[in-house]
Amino acid sequence: MGNNSWHDEIDFHCTFGAWPFKKSLDITPAGFLYCGELFPLKTITRLRWGVDQKRGGILPKVLYLATFGTATREFTIKTKQRDFYEHLTERFWRAAGRRLMAEMLDGLRKGGSFVFGGFTISDEGLTVRPKGIFKAGRAEFFEWAKLKWGIVNGNLVFTKADSPEQPIASASFLWVDNAHILSVALALLQERADKRRLSAIAD
Repeated sequence: MGNNSWHDEIDFHCTFGAWPFKKSLDITPAGFLYCGELFPLKTITRLRWGVDQKRGGILPKVLYLATFGTATREFTIKTKQRDFYEHLTERFWRAAGRRLMAEMLDGLRKGGSFVFGGFTISDEGLTVRPKGIFKAGRAEFFEWAKLKWGIVNGNLVFTKADSPEQPIASASFLWVDNAHILSVALALLQERADKRRLSAIAD
């Protein structure tokens, strides 16, 4: 019964694009079937989605993007329909996002690290790399307990807990792979009194 419930949660079919270039995507327990090519769920290594908003004219032009990918390839669905976008990204999360978060937490627990744009996370915190080819300085490490984070204009933004007005790192949900997965994990960490290890949210 539980298995059938999960199948129902992730089952999804859509067609998108203008004729004669219409494309299709099916999400099932077998994987992501994109235009007839099947990518098993275990091969999906990255997800990202967000809103691309362009200024100009009386009203801004809004485009919703949702991307999934393997280690070597990625595919993006673009739409102007918010309801469709929300339904699709919900299926992304249920079909692959939960597993990717579990794998990330397991990797952190084992001493691994993960790169998100200009910073790297470990189980104990975040390391910010110097920006610019001429910028001197060493990478700086911050413990989770000494950081604050939140969502600002489609980005996951970090600041020092004692200097919340000065961002030290950020990751765009639209352009940085798995930023949503990190955001969900950090939201769970935020609920804990002990913030020493990110992987502790899975204990």
